Amino acid sequence: MRRPGKTIILLLLVFILGTVIAGAISVEGAITNTDANLRRNMQPIVTVAFDWEALQNSIDWDNVEEGDDPWSREFLTPAIVREIGALPQVNFYDYAIQMWLNSFELEEFAGESGMIHREEGVPASMRLRGTSNAEAEMVQLEQGIINLVAGRGFEASELTPGDDRSVALVSQEFANLNNLSLNSTFEIYNFVFVPEEPDEHGNTWGVSWAEQFADDNIHAQIGMVFEVVGIYEVPVDPDADPNNNWERIDSLNFIYTPNWALEDIAQRMVEAELEAWDAVDFENPFASPAQSDDDEEREIEVTPIFVLEDPAYIEEFREAAAEIIPEFHMIADLSSAFDGIASSMETLQNIANWVLYVSVGATLLILSLLITLFLRDRRYEMGVYLALGEKKGRIVAQILLEVVVTSLVGITFSVFIGNIISDTVSTGMLRAQIVSQQNDNFHGMIWTPETDAFRQIGIPMTTMTPDEMMAAFDVSLGFQTIVLFYAVGLGSVVASTIIPVIYVVTLKPKKVLM
Repeated sequence: MRRPGKTIILLLLVFILGTVIAGAISVEGAITNTDANLRRNMQPIVTVAFDWEALQNSIDWDNVEEGDDPWSREFLTPAIVREIGALPQVNFYDYAIQMWLNSFELEEFAGESGMIHREEGVPASMRLRGTSNAEAEMVQLEQGIINLVAGRGFEASELTPGDDRSVALVSQEFANLNNLSLNSTFEIYNFVFVPEEPDEHGNTWGVSWAEQFADDNIHAQIGMVFEVVGIYEVPVDPDADPNNNWERIDSLNFIYTPNWALEDIAQRMVEAELEAWDAVDFENPFASPAQSDDDEEREIEVTPIFVLEDPAYIEEFREAAAEIIPEFHMIADLSSAFDGIASSMETLQNIANWVLYVSVGATLLILSLLITLFLRDRRYEMGVYLALGEKKGRIVAQILLEVVVTSLVGITFSVFIGNIISDTVSTGMLRAQIVSQQNDNFHGMIWTPETDAFRQIGIPMTTMTPDEMMAAFDVSLGFQTIVLFYAVGLGSVVASTIIPVIYVVTLKPKKVLM
């Protein structure tokens, strides 16, 4: 109070520097809050994706010998899925066998714009997705990915091998296009072609794709009859054209059926392939163990779906499942939906980190020099204290008290002003970056193993709009953010007094007073 001018100067400097520090820390807190908001609203669905790129990068092509299969890998089997499903973070799980079957009688729904094109003489390709979940609804139904509009889901008795027909769920659009209704039946199948003798290069293709389906080229037609027990719809994204949306059109062509039906078709396909090759007098250049041993069944890879108890368990589940899944597999979640804001927040966080480092450094330098200059004017005062026998520790404590009390006032004001400024600046920067990224990536979501894995299980990986992303951005002051700011701010102020304290400790009272 005896030197109000110098106190005000210190207060203003702490306020200005504290405002910058508060802004940077507010951005850090906002990024943490936003990530938590996004993950809290994310569906707690995860799956396992295969990383072909990682496998390719692991192959040492210089050491691959003739006869080796560099692409051999361990499959994700039902036994592995059950082991992962037993983890405590899992609410329930299912696994699906994926299979493409054909039909000359049915058509694929292509939307008004005809996004699916079919060559003349070639059958339509139908994607079937299996389920084995008898304890709960299919994940797609339970999570609202599809909604039943007629009929029912599968009963427990239908999920185990039955007679020569199975049950199925089809979309309303697919049913309308193919004149199907509840209790209607349809047959879809796959073809085993008559083997062609390979040329000198090992190639076996001699006719066009359409000519393959001539009667003379087909050895066997393996299929099954399916009965429609349920008809579903796919919710429409209000921001997308329902007839010009590949994700939705792809989903409308899925046929859901129990896994046993697809396993049965796959096994009969193996048997028919063995018969086809046994009927010719040349060797199969692509022979596999399943094709060379009648008693060995082909290993079927499955696609799992895990629904966790809470989205907050995803990272914990990822670490636990990583020890179980085969090599070159990864845990995939739905976080790709907000990749746009995640990458933008990463850029914003880098900027905030640099601002924080520079502002803390400036605080240490400026306040150290300022306090040192102020104390030089008080050399005589401190010399008197020392000459009267006052301990140096008490004098240092007095200096710290004066600086900290003044700085505490400045920091308290700066925490709110800094938050307001950071809210305005960071929100504007983040929105500009998100819009810029979406304009650059106008083709939509980039293909990744994660996005492909979710497409395989019928769960579209849609992106968020800029408004949806910004709605999750939260720059509010939380208790943790305020505590962190006071810790950094007061810590910087206290650290700034190190040089002045050294100045006080080295004072010689006799030399000062003479």
